[in-house]
Amino acid sequence: MHRVNRIATGLLLGSSLLLGACSLPEGKFPSLAKRPYETDTPIVEPPMEPEILSTRLPDSLRIQLEALVAKHEAAEAAFRTALPAARQAAQSGTGAAAGSESWVVAQMEISRAEQKRSESLSALAEIDRLIANERGEGSDEGLIRLMAPYQEKVRRDVDAQTAIVVELGNLPG
Repeated sequence: MHRVNRIATGLLLGSSLLLGACSLPEGKFPSLAKRPYETDTPIVEPPMEPEILSTRLPDSLRIQLEALVAKHEAAEAAFRTALPAARQAAQSGTGAAAGSESWVVAQMEISRAEQKRSESLSALAEIDRLIANERGEGSDEGLIRLMAPYQEKVRRDVDAQTAIVVELGNLPG
């Protein structure tokens, strides 16, 4: 029994020391006030600096784009020059049997016209690559917007060329 009393006395003494330590007025204790994330008021992020957009193409990029548009315009002119012969041959080949002379001539003329536009396709692919590179390097959207008119002009003409070639190739034969 003495042993139990000693243990109980030890426990009582230890717990009273612990409780006494908690009530000490000295020392820095964390505040029990609500933290910002515990309130209904959201934490406000500081405003971001507005992105400054490019208003002018760098000369090197502008020169590249102008050269690609010039390359396209030369191909577009060659394509338009080849079109009358392709249209005439396609009309002459209409209704002809596949493999006949008029059918073969029509296919050759359409192919010639299509070949003339290859530089337009190449220019468009190069402009697309330049834009993709600028995006990949993290260029601002202002710069991309300044490049877009060059791309749109070439794409519009290439789409029109494609429609003509498809139309000529779909003539009944």
